[in-house]
Amino acid sequence: MKTRKVTWWNVIGYACLNFLGGGTQALSSAFLMLFYTAACGISPIQAGLIFTIARLLDAVGNPVMGYISDNFGRTRLGKKFGRRHFFIMLGIPGVLITYPLLWLSGQTFTFYLIVNILYEMVFTMVIVPGPTLPAEMTQIASEKTKLVSAKQYCGTFASTIALLFPAAFFQYFGEGSVDAYFYTGLSYAAITSLSLVAVYFLTFERAPEDIVYAEKMGSIHHVLVKMVNDIFASMKIRAFRIHSGMMLLIGIYKNLAAGVFTYYVIYALMLSKSATSVITSFATLISFIALAVFIALCYKYGGPAAFKVVGVIVTVSLVGYFVLFQGRIGMEENMVIVWLTILAIVNNVGKAGADYIPVFQLPFMADIDEAVTMERREGIFTGVNGLLSKVASAAEGFLLGVGLAYFGFVKGAGEQTASAIDGILVMTIVVPIILCVVIWFISRNLKLTKETHKLLVDEVHRIKDGGSMADVTPETKAAVEDLTGWKYENCFGHNDLLYHEKKKEIIV
Repeated sequence: MKTRKVTWWNVIGYACLNFLGGGTQALSSAFLMLFYTAACGISPIQAGLIFTIARLLDAVGNPVMGYISDNFGRTRLGKKFGRRHFFIMLGIPGVLITYPLLWLSGQTFTFYLIVNILYEMVFTMVIVPGPTLPAEMTQIASEKTKLVSAKQYCGTFASTIALLFPAAFFQYFGEGSVDAYFYTGLSYAAITSLSLVAVYFLTFERAPEDIVYAEKMGSIHHVLVKMVNDIFASMKIRAFRIHSGMMLLIGIYKNLAAGVFTYYVIYALMLSKSATSVITSFATLISFIALAVFIALCYKYGGPAAFKVVGVIVTVSLVGYFVLFQGRIGMEENMVIVWLTILAIVNNVGKAGADYIPVFQLPFMADIDEAVTMERREGIFTGVNGLLSKVASAAEGFLLGVGLAYFGFVKGAGEQTASAIDGILVMTIVVPIILCVVIWFISRNLKLTKETHKLLVDEVHRIKDGGSMADVTPETKAAVEDLTGWKYENCFGHNDLLYHEKKKEIIV
């Protein structure tokens, strides 16, 4: 296998992917539901349905996109442009066209549903192949960490920039202007398209000759059966099962926290939209510093240990939100803004850690899977990961839309009833705390650290080089079994996990 050194240009190029993955998501989570319910005459339930239907439909496409990307190297286009880079290239004009349409006012429920579906398709076309690039470029844990950490930093920076656009346009056009939303979407779409140009030109993939396919594509029936089997087979890898549970619930938490915060600030604390945008952006920027701490914690101790810290920080900030709501009466608006900014910073510190943990863990999953299958299936894992992310986004849209409607939120109203405010508080404080507790219990079973990962990767290389499975050390055997969930003797292709997999001749 040919190896290339991962340079800082490669790191910067890969990091730019999060202008799409982080920036657009932050902007949409913070303001798109508000735009539909406050400016477009769409009810909370309808708005929730738009996000739920679009994201659930697209969720199915995530593992399909992963499978297509994994196998695209067989095609002439894949050999010329890359099995990952071809789709990134298509995303450059795709984002520029579809993202501004989400923010076009005065349209119908059907229009918003269709454009959301189209945008989610473009998003998936890029965001499933994109995160496979660290696994494509290196198998060294420190280099993977450098790549995903830079991407996460860029996501924080992109979110900060994205959330300043609404503040600027609301100040320019006025708090009640619908044009402010559209120009926000258009401006950020242009930035995102330029960032994808950087991803395309500054990153690289495995050389086509280094990609080994166990068998020919076969008939359409064979392809469909194999694809479905591969998707379900990914869940038979123990580390990925646990990671998936964490990913799903963390996704619901972070999307819900971003979406409901705008309602909390505007309706519970009675502050302006531009103030919401500035506070959220500033708090996100400050979390830059905290991200360095979580990167170090994850690399040294693993994701589960880091999440313990996340849970404490998030809970403290959420309790603070409740105390601020109770004490806001009689407090000057400037002091409300000051305390809210402090609490938002604390909350974003915790959210930055929660957001980074699954990103840190994902690039290791294909390495763990290779110990079982002896194949590289990065696309399947990012595809399933993307599916869970979309399910989380859909669940957040459903929870927020139905939750607001249940407590009596009135679309387009400047002030809300006491019941609606109670619902906003429940969605802001109680639900996230419950999610954090459940995530912590799930995470305790994941034994992925840089030490166990290295033992597993070294063992895969030893077996591929003709080493005997009988010579395994007890420490390595334990690491392989803990991460894969398979008995050591059933690893390295000695199983029927993959559909019609050709058995490898391995010296035992």
